[in-house]
Amino acid sequence: MLKILRFGLLFVAVLLVGGILYAPYLDSYDPGGTATLKGLSAPVRVVRDEKGMPFIFAETPIDAIRGQGFVAAQDRLFQMEMMRKLGWGRLAEMVGEAGVALDTQVRVWNIPALARRQAGMLNAVERAWHEAYAEGVNAYLAEREGELPRLVSNAQPWTLEDVLAVQFFNIWGSTTNWREELLSQALIDHLGAAQAAKLSQITVNPDSAEGSYTASDYRYLLADLELQADVELSPADGNGSNAWITGSTRSRGGAPIVASDPHIDARRLPGFWHPMGLITPEFRVVGGGTPGVPGIGIGRTNHFAWGVTNGYGDVVDLYVETVDPANPDNYLEGEASIPFVVREEVLRIRDSEAEGGFREETLTIRETRRGPVISDHGMSVASGKLVSLRWAIPEFIGDSMGMRDMLLAKNTRQMLAAAGQLAVSLTYVVADYQGNIARKGTGYIPRRLRGDGAAPFPVTDGVDNWDGRIPGDEMPTVLNPAEDWVGSANHRIVPEDYPHTYSTFFAHSWRYRRLLEAMTAKSTWGTEDHWQLQLDAKNMYAVRLAPLMAAAIVDNEDTRIMGELLQSWNYVDDKEQAAPLVFQSMLRHYARRVVEDDLGEKLAGKYLNDYYYWHERIAAITLAENSEWLDDQRTDAIETREDLFLLAAGDALAELSPTQGADPRNWKWGDIHTITFSHPILRGDAMAQWFGGGTHPMSGSGETLNRAAYKYDDPYEVTFFASMRMVADLSDPDKIEAHIPGGTTDRLFHDQFKDQLPDWITGTPNYWWFSNQAINEHAVSELMLTP
Repeated sequence: MLKILRFGLLFVAVLLVGGILYAPYLDSYDPGGTATLKGLSAPVRVVRDEKGMPFIFAETPIDAIRGQGFVAAQDRLFQMEMMRKLGWGRLAEMVGEAGVALDTQVRVWNIPALARRQAGMLNAVERAWHEAYAEGVNAYLAEREGELPRLVSNAQPWTLEDVLAVQFFNIWGSTTNWREELLSQALIDHLGAAQAAKLSQITVNPDSAEGSYTASDYRYLLADLELQADVELSPADGNGSNAWITGSTRSRGGAPIVASDPHIDARRLPGFWHPMGLITPEFRVVGGGTPGVPGIGIGRTNHFAWGVTNGYGDVVDLYVETVDPANPDNYLEGEASIPFVVREEVLRIRDSEAEGGFREETLTIRETRRGPVISDHGMSVASGKLVSLRWAIPEFIGDSMGMRDMLLAKNTRQMLAAAGQLAVSLTYVVADYQGNIARKGTGYIPRRLRGDGAAPFPVTDGVDNWDGRIPGDEMPTVLNPAEDWVGSANHRIVPEDYPHTYSTFFAHSWRYRRLLEAMTAKSTWGTEDHWQLQLDAKNMYAVRLAPLMAAAIVDNEDTRIMGELLQSWNYVDDKEQAAPLVFQSMLRHYARRVVEDDLGEKLAGKYLNDYYYWHERIAAITLAENSEWLDDQRTDAIETREDLFLLAAGDALAELSPTQGADPRNWKWGDIHTITFSHPILRGDAMAQWFGGGTHPMSGSGETLNRAAYKYDDPYEVTFFASMRMVADLSDPDKIEAHIPGGTTDRLFHDQFKDQLPDWITGTPNYWWFSNQAINEHAVSELMLTP
């Protein structure tokens, strides 16, 4: 028996060693050689550096895009196939029941039909641009069939509509405001409009006088509107980003420096971004592309550099519709009875128990003149009333997607004009070699005549509450400010006198306040300063609240140590410190105690899960010592702010002591505040250790520039963070400083699947080469694509 056991262990060991040694060959591909790409006007050369980052040299922009399609498929085909399934609402075909909810939303919003319609509207140049990308993808599928990723089988050729569907899915994914409308309605149902307005989101523009606090008062709602909050809300995702520029007079090299770090959930390796270079006689651009999409999303050209954040411009309105009581197939607009438009969508769902391995589910989707009735499909808080959704994107699409014109722009003003065509709501920061710097909002934001988009608008007549969209040249713009710097942290960027209703939902102001503080303290910046600011973990929310917390708990023997930790804290969410954990845990429990007695446990959970919605409001209630919300209505006593802080400290002790120990001085933020990187399919901590990037402690929080946000109902696992860090110094002709939390390729066993992750974890910049000389000096392979 002992011999058998020894033999078995030896056999397993041999398998493991053999697997480790052979693994790099399981999913390899040839980065060199030659391949045919029909449609090229001249050969295209693809050079890769030591990171595997491709640089595509072509004679024309359209040839560069063909080459990009080929290289994207070579590096990220599995990811692209996932994105194509998502764009068409066919994820359930891959993952089964887990994909039904997302597929349902995509089909209800009708993204596939939008992609088809846009394909028919593109002008000839835009159509050729997008078709060229698909041609490149298809050339790779045909030319390198033998090296396709192991996780991809039977990949079908890509079409123009596929490329557009991926883009519209990405645009849809950045659109969150409709969830906040449902939350607002839930608060109104529970409290009434007047009281709900006292808990509505406060948005802040710190650049305006005294911070310019703004919140909706729901004044446009009908007094007798009553909906019931009895359906689960999916929380907003907390997407965000930082982007800023120091101008020529404030940059050490005498030319602007652009910093950008987009925040999304990029825990699935190899990451969201695909770094590359596109080099032609007409433009040179190096930066982060998106698999499945032609062009570059963030980067630097030979004329300018740019960064981007989610703009949170409100491109969606919800409406409360009324069914005609005399005819349930119709809805009412005042006295007019109008038939619903009805369409059906069939979901194909992977199911091992179904015949053939799949089952089908039919969605019956009713539509009003405003859009689909989402309350029929779980996206609602309504009971007995209908909620429809109106998305501005389908109404205002034109003959161009905008990216091509952006990349061909020669200066900041041309780039801003091109960005005005973009459908997606983003905030761009742009700098050119002439020293111009700017910040501009983009997107198809409707010009609202009635309502502010904060809660569903009640339909009482046939009058449209939209009047077209805000023109591109009227979007919020800052050009060459006297301070010679611009920035965005997803905060409200509209000035107080802005004439349009842009949005009622933005990120909290804490990250931008830290940016303001840093820019005020330092006059001249180098790339290393920008890099350190991206890694900065000072919490401006804690600057305001932690002293109040400390004062309330330091004299109580049970919580004295926690109070002392907060008193001595430098407000930096350092993974090695205990104070950040004390603050974050107390904040969670304190916020719950502020609202739970008024909202009830279920609705309070929904409120607190919407991260941006409550942050400024809770701060305002706390700083004003607003007894209306601080007093717990469930007790006979009259609670104060200090009472709730003390109770929250006790909650924090009860939460953390069993796992972190009884003495808070021994706690560490990074022991519990962690991030886990895994393969998109092989998830879970164990799988992440073997086949992913493992679990790591993180500094920062949701309130810091070094973003490391977690969900309220799932503390303290990091979900939103810098999916890329980039610093582009226009005085440096050779390189961009940047990195991503992953690698070049999505091939599981490839050396470059996650090789850049260690530098991301330590905050060490990599180099994305920009000049021909630098690219050629670091070239390790060359692929020739021939007509």
